[in-house]
Amino acid sequence: MEDGISLGAFRDPDAAVRTFERIEGLTGVNLASAPLASRLADAWNGNPDPDLALRNLERWLSVTTSPSIHLQQVVGLPVLGRLLITIFGASQPLADSLIQNPELGSLILEPGQLNPFPDRARVIDEGKRLLHAATSYSHALDRLRFLRQRWNLTTVINDLGGSWEQERVWRAISDLADGLIELTRAAVWSEQRKSRDLPEECPILVVGFGKLGGHELNYSSDVDLVYVCEDGLPERLERDCGKFCEAFGRALSDRMGRGFLYRVDLRLRPEGGVGPIIRSMRSVEAYYKLYAEPWEIQALLRSRPVVGPADMISRWDEMRTKSCFRPKLSELAFDEMLAMRARIEQGATADDLKRGPGGIRDVEFLTQVFQLLYGFDRPELQVLPTCDAIRALEGAGLLEHPVASALVEGYTFLRKLEHRAQLVGDQQTHMIPAEPRSREQLARSMDMSGWVELSSALTAHRRTIQILYRSSLHIDSSSDGHQEGAAAEVRARVATQLGVFGPAALQWFDVLPESNAFYHELIENSESLERVRRVLDECPRLVTVFKSSLSLTELLLNGEIEDVQDGVERLERLSVEAPLATVATTLQSVVAITLCQWIFSPDFELGPRLSAVTQAVLDHCAKRLYVDFDIIATGSFGLMEPGPGSDADLIFLVKDKANHPGAEQQAQHFIRLVGQLHRLGAPLEIDLRLRPEGGKGLLVRTYDGFRGYDLDGMEMWERFALGFSRRLKGSEEAFAVVLHGAYGLPLTPERLRELTKMKRRVETERVMPQHVRRDVKLGAGGLNDIEWLVHLHEMRYPEATGAASAPSGGRTMADRIRRLGRVSLINAVESEVLLDAHRYLVELRTRIWLLGLQDDLMPENPDRLERLAKACGLGSANDLLAKHREVTEAVRRLYTESLERLRP
Repeated sequence: MEDGISLGAFRDPDAAVRTFERIEGLTGVNLASAPLASRLADAWNGNPDPDLALRNLERWLSVTTSPSIHLQQVVGLPVLGRLLITIFGASQPLADSLIQNPELGSLILEPGQLNPFPDRARVIDEGKRLLHAATSYSHALDRLRFLRQRWNLTTVINDLGGSWEQERVWRAISDLADGLIELTRAAVWSEQRKSRDLPEECPILVVGFGKLGGHELNYSSDVDLVYVCEDGLPERLERDCGKFCEAFGRALSDRMGRGFLYRVDLRLRPEGGVGPIIRSMRSVEAYYKLYAEPWEIQALLRSRPVVGPADMISRWDEMRTKSCFRPKLSELAFDEMLAMRARIEQGATADDLKRGPGGIRDVEFLTQVFQLLYGFDRPELQVLPTCDAIRALEGAGLLEHPVASALVEGYTFLRKLEHRAQLVGDQQTHMIPAEPRSREQLARSMDMSGWVELSSALTAHRRTIQILYRSSLHIDSSSDGHQEGAAAEVRARVATQLGVFGPAALQWFDVLPESNAFYHELIENSESLERVRRVLDECPRLVTVFKSSLSLTELLLNGEIEDVQDGVERLERLSVEAPLATVATTLQSVVAITLCQWIFSPDFELGPRLSAVTQAVLDHCAKRLYVDFDIIATGSFGLMEPGPGSDADLIFLVKDKANHPGAEQQAQHFIRLVGQLHRLGAPLEIDLRLRPEGGKGLLVRTYDGFRGYDLDGMEMWERFALGFSRRLKGSEEAFAVVLHGAYGLPLTPERLRELTKMKRRVETERVMPQHVRRDVKLGAGGLNDIEWLVHLHEMRYPEATGAASAPSGGRTMADRIRRLGRVSLINAVESEVLLDAHRYLVELRTRIWLLGLQDDLMPENPDRLERLAKACGLGSANDLLAKHREVTEAVRRLYTESLERLRP
């Protein structure tokens, strides 16, 4: 055993050895042998509970029809096998469902099975097929429980594997619940009709409140439901509808062989627990108009019809809008809401993620109050999901970007942690476990090294949320001793001097150690205060980075941030043994410093510097994994002009076919490593969709494989994209292979028509009509027009432009424009127009990102447009609009004229 597997990950090594031996006896496969042990090392070392995972693996194999074949799949697909073993160690209930239904393992071990999203329509279609085959009512309810197990498993795997963002996970769980509620309603109504004289169509509206209403369910959430029936039903039918609701609740919540579907909570119905289980629509409307308490109106805010008659759905939505979004929220109503919340939260401890200080409820309450205050006649603020509402409040100028960003980030973190705590036992818990071992297990499930790291991150998020909650709602914090005397006065003076940026500044500095010292420095040093104001005003996206780094904030305040050099060298000096968290924070710091330097002195080209930083961290990842395949950059990264929020587009190649399997596995590890850095906060993401065959293709291609695709299969848009390539790592031969794909075919009139047709599709399909003049990248006269104008000339005249002979690529767009001018493909005036337009559009795109505005779009909000104009050095929003119109019209005109010149 010692020659292969390392038993250090297991709490009970002797028991692990015995389990490995039993698995070998069952399958004939020795998992502890050196070759197999190395493939699954990550699965054990990074597992929340490796001992539990190993025991569950044995249990699962023992109930499969072919244990040996299934284990070979686990070992032969290390990435997917690791996901399966992660499930076995992360959640006993999910492991039990796999053991109960061993065929569900194919969802994990067959590539592509995890991609489908459980949207409501898909769930209902699959459910109807299962119900059609059911032999009895109890069998139908069992089939629905199987359907929940099946789609829960897909969601959890994509969650734990990092394939889905947290908001997508919440939506998946909620869409699954919507579908199952609709299917259960139909099954119960059908069963009730067998013994009662009921109409064919169910006249009952099922309304979801709370997290179901907000499309934000947890894995173990109750579903808060309210039942409403049509007006004027005969007394007997209304009584039968009440009996249906009781049966419906039992169908959802009764435990069967596969457990229950959902626990049902009806306490949010009118009059709560003392009210009737079902009311007519007219009665509900009257209740919310005349009798509802302020807290009930707040609860109504997060309600939506799940299933029911169409006219009742419309009436409910109208009632919600009229009841919740009134011209004014009275002070009395606000005070009553605060008092009700205080009673609910009374006694909550710091370990309570939901109700404790700086917890989930703080974010939800703050968001809902702002919606109630400002949502009247503003549909964009009347949305249901919490994060969508926060972003809408930011878009409306009611929350500064640092505040909105901190709320979304903190809320997402707390909800993810809550999910991980619930996965362990399928328990509706919101508490951090008290036992040290459980805390360590929870930390590993969050991709953290241990409880110390998790506790530090949790404390920082909760403190930030608490500060924002108090400052945004103007709740006095003196009662908890947080700020006293002279310190509070200095803090208040800083907030006053920063005006509208005061709350964002407080949530920045309050979370830092020795915050009082920082406030004193800001009061005493006007230059420090001005630098902070500029960051808050011009690049609020960076505030999250500053508030997480004491040293970075000190560099900003003392002015040394403007003189820091050698960010690339800092990354190059990192040891390959450095903790990933160190690599992520170093990259985060270097990028923030680079962006601040550009903000304070925009006299250098930002793109090439950001490109060098990205290349340095990718080089580090390659060295860390001893990567020996070639790496080619494409897209904006290939042009050395990535924006601060750009992905790095990459292509992987390997020369020899014999080395391909190893390179493919290395590429999987490379992608996972970059994903880990991103989850740790590194501003780094890679995109491999420009590889041959896109997302369906192999991660790595051999030179001959790429040449074969070049000869038979490569489309013209792919060749166009390859024209922006440069070599990052590997041989010149690899780059020559890619370069041939870009320029190997002449640009004939037919191929030119194909490409221009593709560009028109991009403009019509990826840009909404109202954004055609506002999209800085893809809109008319935007950066895309410049790139296409230049590169179509390069494809038509590859020799004259030198495009086909660049030894390693690496020419910026400005270099390419100047080259067109030097070889007289465009005249001097056109060259200057394009260079000036390119500089303007790149700066505009960068400033839009730094301000936290919607990516690549000129804002419509007048205040935000004014702020953007000021950041760009223009006098007013009208000046910016005039300049933008002048630039984009000139670019579009030149692009159109160039197409005419390129046509024969």
